[in-house]
Amino acid sequence: MPGVELTATVVELPDGRCLAFREYGDPRGVPVFCFHGTPGSRLQVAPTSKMPLPAGIRVIAPDRPGYGLSTYYAERRLVDWPRDVAALARFLGIERFAAMGISGGGPHVLACAHALGPRLIGVGCVSGVGPLGDPRANENMMFLNRMLNVLTKHARPVMVGMMKLQTRSMRRDPDAAYDALLKRLPQADRDVLADPEFRAHMLDDFRRSAPTSALAAAQDFELFAADWGFSLGDIEVPVHYWQGGVDRNVPAHHAELMASRTPRAVLHRYPDEGHFLVVARLGEILAAITA
Repeated sequence: MPGVELTATVVELPDGRCLAFREYGDPRGVPVFCFHGTPGSRLQVAPTSKMPLPAGIRVIAPDRPGYGLSTYYAERRLVDWPRDVAALARFLGIERFAAMGISGGGPHVLACAHALGPRLIGVGCVSGVGPLGDPRANENMMFLNRMLNVLTKHARPVMVGMMKLQTRSMRRDPDAAYDALLKRLPQADRDVLADPEFRAHMLDDFRRSAPTSALAAAQDFELFAADWGFSLGDIEVPVHYWQGGVDRNVPAHHAELMASRTPRAVLHRYPDEGHFLVVARLGEILAAITA
């Protein structure tokens, strides 16, 4: 498989929590911190033959708190994530780096753009979730995500219970969970996920999901629906947004809203592509944020 796994490491953060990460690619390449979706883990961003890493790129993929091997943190705020990223960069001896977030990783990379701007070579938000508290957030969104967002605001215990059922089914019968996901997606995404190698890659992530991943995913939805703790208007570095027009996981107006509020935004629109456009466009994304 293109891209060589360099490390699978767990480090201790200053507050005693554990943070896990993996590295892929060229150990001497341009460092790019890559943040997984909701739910997900460091395994989600491993390269495949359909999603190869270009030469000269070093991807660092951390597990967010509660996912993978990273400690769950009940009091977590969105604005805490840049501190974890900065601690990991110190551990690795990295001063400047690019950062990208996919889907639920989108708000997290924007928090880094706000807090760590001078250290960032470039920023990419790919199919990123917008503020779920916005009145238009649920428009054109798939039913499951729409329901979870409503429950987040009005019936949190029910939402957490649904997340637990979802992650349990992903671990026990990943093939059935994957097939159920396919049925909810537009054809553009089904075409991507039908690839046998990509399917195997995603099933591995399903099987190895952490016991706390349901709590972490529920927490992500809460954080995305609440005040993010920073203003997009205060981000001083350029931010590239990539968005598919037929995305039903995160509808296109999420990226449009965030780009309209980000002073130095560049919005890349692909009318016929879906949520998983990162698979075909990873090289283009990495080129833009490491230039």
